[in-house]
Parts: sequence; structure tokens; C-alpha cells
Amino acid sequence: MAEQNGFNQDQTQVEIAKFKTFRKQKHISRKIDLPWEYGKDRIVAMVRDPWWIFAYWEITPQREKAVREEIEKKGQHFERSVIRVYDITGLDSLDTLARAKYFDITLKNMARNWYVDVGAPERRVLVEIGIVSREGGFYALARSNIVNTPRFGISDMLDEEWMLSEEEYMRLFGASCGIDVVGKSSLELQELFHKRIEEWISSGGVFSLASHMLR
Repeated sequence: MAEQNGFNQDQTQVEIAKFKTFRKQKHISRKIDLPWEYGKDRIVAMVRDPWWIFAYWEITPQREKAVREEIEKKGQHFERSVIRVYDITGLDSLDTLARAKYFDITLKNMARNWYVDVGAPERRVLVEIGIVSREGGFYALARSNIVNTPRFGISDMLDEEWMLSEEEYMRLFGASCGIDVVGKSSLELQELFHKRIEEWISSGGVFSLASHMLR
């Protein structure tokens, strides 16, 4: 008995020591300093939902300086920085980008990212960041990847690999309802479903589900 008590005391001391050790440990959050810039001229587009995309970018001072000098050489003048959003739905090649519909968003206050409303679901979109001159010229600084916004609603595309036959569906649904499906044909399962549903209705339970299934 003494040995047992000694064991219990030792075990208790171990547990207390573990607890104390845990309490003494401080929570250490690893501080990660991500750079604001990577020295690359780029703009990246990402889909948020059927109507919106998100774009973020980095333009180096060297790239902006070179484009501004190009504008001056052509006798034009800087007016504003913009992101130009192209709807290229139905276009076969970016060589026909000049025929694409687009709109501009004026950038202010050193913006580095933007949420863009593309207007409608199922659109193929790309974005350029650039400079518009007073004379109406557009000078691109960087071009994004192409993104495709999804349709709104449930997809009507079915994967045949995961489709169930009517009998398989009836068996799975029957099992979820507590019906013995072993050895039952599809017709027998339907009859059992109707009987179970009538029981639910008569008892006042799950009325909305039952009434929907009987239609």
C-alpha cells in the first residue's frame, strides 16, 4: 500500500512538474517580416466571386520612369495612373485586344491593390496597369494573367464518374431514413418511402420535406 501511495505521489509530482513547465513557457509568435516590394514589375488578377476580381501589383520606379520618358518623347503629358480592365470574353487571341471592351479605374493615394466589379458572371478578364496621357494615349506598365469569373448558381455540368443510378440513389436515401434496403428492389423502396412519408405526415413531423417528395 505504501508502495502504491509512493507511486501515486511520484506520479502527481510528475504531473505538477509538467503543468508548471507548461505555465512557464511563453507563447512565441514567429515574427515574419514580408517585404513590401520584390523588385518586379507585375500585376496579378484573382477571382473573388462571379462579379468581382481582385488585383494587386508592383511597379518599380525604373519602369515608371522609363514609361514617363517615353510619353515625353512623344510630346505628350502625364495625366493619371489607371488600371484598365479588359473584357476578352469570346476573343481567340490577345492580338485582338484592341477590339476588346474595357474601362479604366483611376488610381489614387499610392494604391497597390484594387477590387474590380466586372459587371457580370462568366466573363474572361485581364487587367493592365498604366498611364493615361492628357492627349488620350495609354501606356501600359504591366499586364496581368487572364481570369475567368464563374457562373452564378449551381453548375449544370455533371461528372459522370460520380453520378448515381436511380436504384443506388434510392438505397442511399432509404438508408439515411432508417429503411431496411437489403434485398429491396427500386419499386419496393419507393413504396416504403411513400409509406414512411405518410407516417411522418400523420404524425405532423417533417411536413415540408414529405410534401415535397410526394409531388
